[in-house]
Amino acid sequence: MAIVLHFNNIDRHKHGPSFWKFNASLAEDVNFVTLLNESMATWLDKFKEVSYKRMLWDLIKYRIWQVSRKHGKEKACKRREKITDIEASLKTCVENCGRSPSLENLEQLEILKLEYNSIYENLS
Repeated sequence: MAIVLHFNNIDRHKHGPSFWKFNASLAEDVNFVTLLNESMATWLDKFKEVSYKRMLWDLIKYRIWQVSRKHGKEKACKRREKITDIEASLKTCVENCGRSPSLENLEQLEILKLEYNSIYENLS
């Protein structure tokens, strides 16, 4: 008896980098560190049957990769939403200052500019 395998679209698949680097800025994120510490106990309990330390470490690294990737994406999404909101507020505030350059409107514009600039300073 012979077995024949046919692979479709194997040439079209683009491979990404074969390694993963941990985003070190997540280590400064208190929420991420707490999430990782809580998850670690769960993972160690889940993988208690694994007797090979190297395999255990690979499983834990994979879980860290999953959690850090998900957390990083959520954090980036929230940051983009915040930037979009501030940009919309800035646009409205600039229009208000153009129509009525009151002290209150100008102060609000300065506050929004500072907040906007602080977000971009934290990115670098």
